[in-house]
Amino acid sequence: MAIYYIGFPVLMIIAVIDATFMQLFRLWGGAPSLMLMVIVSWALVADLEDALPWAVIGGVMRDLLSVTPTGSSAVTFVLIVIAIDRIFPKISWHNIAIPPPTVLVASYVYGLMSFGFHRLAGWDVPFLNGLWYIILPGAVMNFAAILIVFRLIGAINNFLRPQRGSMLR
Repeated sequence: MAIYYIGFPVLMIIAVIDATFMQLFRLWGGAPSLMLMVIVSWALVADLEDALPWAVIGGVMRDLLSVTPTGSSAVTFVLIVIAIDRIFPKISWHNIAIPPPTVLVASYVYGLMSFGFHRLAGWDVPFLNGLWYIILPGAVMNFAAILIVFRLIGAINNFLRPQRGSMLR
């Protein structure tokens, strides 16, 4: 139950860091997305019921601090969390093979859906330039940084939900 009490302030801080500090690490036009990495990490180590509120709240907070249509990130994060839960129901926080390709695919899905929502809002988005100069660099930086975020989120999950150990060691 503690996860619900800390989730809102943690996601608020992550949204502020994502909108301000993470923008300093730009490569071409793309930047890493701390919120995406946290939500993907949480979806990998936690159950769907725990990851969905983080996806909705994190997405809305991210949209409130950016120019994207409010709710578009939440919809995208929810779809990403559901897909992750269907493919990898729950993995150990010691796993280092699953998170990098997962966040790489999630970065592309997030970027493409963001372009779609921008088009629906009537904004002219140059698709190929955006794919090459925004989505690709952001996906590469998310790929490079995910293991740090994943291990931290896994440790938080392990602290809040300790696993029962076997008495037969």
